[in-house]
Amino acid sequence: MKFGLVLLFLIHLTSCSEKHEYTGEVSFKSCKVNYPLHDEEKEKKINYEAIPNQWEYESALRKLALCLCEKYNQNPDEETKEKIIGIYKYEFEYYDRNDLFKKVNFDSILINNKDVFNPDMW
Repeated sequence: MKFGLVLLFLIHLTSCSEKHEYTGEVSFKSCKVNYPLHDEEKEKKINYEAIPNQWEYESALRKLALCLCEKYNQNPDEETKEKIIGIYKYEFEYYDRNDLFKKVNFDSILINNKDVFNPDMW
């Protein structure tokens, strides 16, 4: 009997935990990052504010860039380099580019990739 109650409680906790029905994905070659898509209107009704999907997308894009830098360091190729540069040049709405990295060459981006593409808010 106790085991059944514990099992029901665990199922209930699992079903009540925050789940996202939909996820987005950014990927390139062997790097893939999934990110949650929020129902922003529903969140605004519940919390009076919402985590914007654009914010989640930008964070995922920066995580993708970190993965691509790692892959590029292992096996340099022009396609990956161009993708990294494309993400570097992306006009982020929620992530300010650190002034130190506004105009740097590709080697500097690779060396400082953890700072350049930091997916945490500054």
